[in-house]
Amino acid sequence: MDHTLMKLTDISFPVSIIEHLKTRPGPLFDAHLHEHYLQIFYFTYGKANMYYNQTACNIQSPDVLLINRHELHYGENASSELRYFVFRIDLRLLSSYHIAPCSQKYLEPLENGLVFLQNHIENQNISAMLKRMIEECKKRQDGYEFEILACVFELLGELFRNHKEKSYTPKYSEMLMKKTKRFADVFDYIEKNYTRDISLAEASTVAHMSEGYFCRMFRQSTGRTLTDYVNRLRIEKSVLLLNQGVCNVTEAAMSVGFDDINYFSRVFKKYMKQSPANYLQNDRKYFL
Repeated sequence: MDHTLMKLTDISFPVSIIEHLKTRPGPLFDAHLHEHYLQIFYFTYGKANMYYNQTACNIQSPDVLLINRHELHYGENASSELRYFVFRIDLRLLSSYHIAPCSQKYLEPLENGLVFLQNHIENQNISAMLKRMIEECKKRQDGYEFEILACVFELLGELFRNHKEKSYTPKYSEMLMKKTKRFADVFDYIEKNYTRDISLAEASTVAHMSEGYFCRMFRQSTGRTLTDYVNRLRIEKSVLLLNQGVCNVTEAAMSVGFDDINYFSRVFKKYMKQSPANYLQNDRKYFL
């Protein structure tokens, strides 16, 4: 079960804060990356296994995990209950404020992939800053946006001072970005074509890789085979349809690309741990 408990999202504001509750073990989200975001996970209860750049990390409360721009990542809940906050800092929007010399000296190198910050962070100061942002978001008193922005700049200062991991030349950064963009293109292609069969040849062509190399790299990067990734996405889409009550099980299966209702039921049960019929009898709050 996945609940969104607290939410601050405004496309005109450079920071979003979302609180999540997961009440069963399993995947948190599929592998993906962000073009313009610096993303921070703050775990307040439970344990999780997080994967980024082919690195596995065991996480438990009160750990902090930072995901740099263009870092491929995915996660799994490793406990019966997991609570965590997701902070997204829009580097492009933050840079548009033109706060000299911060934009040119710090934000632009971060946005352009010239600087990478440490991923797994143990720092009480940073945890305290994240808590302050959460409290400001919950209370939403006059001026809370200023307070959150102040925390963001204080946070970035602490990260640059004590958790700066790597610096790259523009040429090397461009090479890394091209490599990760291959998979971003594949994810986008799958999102647009999941309702039909996607062959290994198609996906490897989109990634500009040989089929064998693509298989190895895709599994290393996402923790899944291509078929597993596509099927999980299809089930996720079918769950949304069933939650909306706009169709029955057969119609949901056909809408997401399954021609065989029996096969759909087996795949559905694999990911949802129950049949579609049992799912419809429950409260329909389950999400992948």
